[in-house]
Amino acid sequence: MGLHTASDLARNAQRNWDNQEDPRFGQEHRAEQAADLAKAYRTDPVKLCEAEELTAGTFSGTHYTEVSLALHRLHHTDPADLMGSGVLQDLYRLARDEAAAIDAQLLELALQQVAA
Repeated sequence: MGLHTASDLARNAQRNWDNQEDPRFGQEHRAEQAADLAKAYRTDPVKLCEAEELTAGTFSGTHYTEVSLALHRLHHTDPADLMGSGVLQDLYRLARDEAAAIDAQLLELALQQVAA
């Protein structure tokens, strides 16, 4: 058995440390996989329906009233008048809220899939 210098011991200790996987890397990798999977779920009709069902009833009554009234206004607005009516702006605002809730559920579904 040969003598080891302090430099050799330090180098060996660093190699041992380098060979250990940092658990944060695994967590980051799973989070990235889930984010990619959630993005893919946006085009999956089955996953979209599942996510929508999970969000159904989670908004306030005011939100659902605003959605109904915006759709009513859309129906009674001539297509030629849509650009200046404010209806599209209301619909996009409501769609943003709905999409955020559904996207959160898609991410949750993806996280569960990646963890399985």
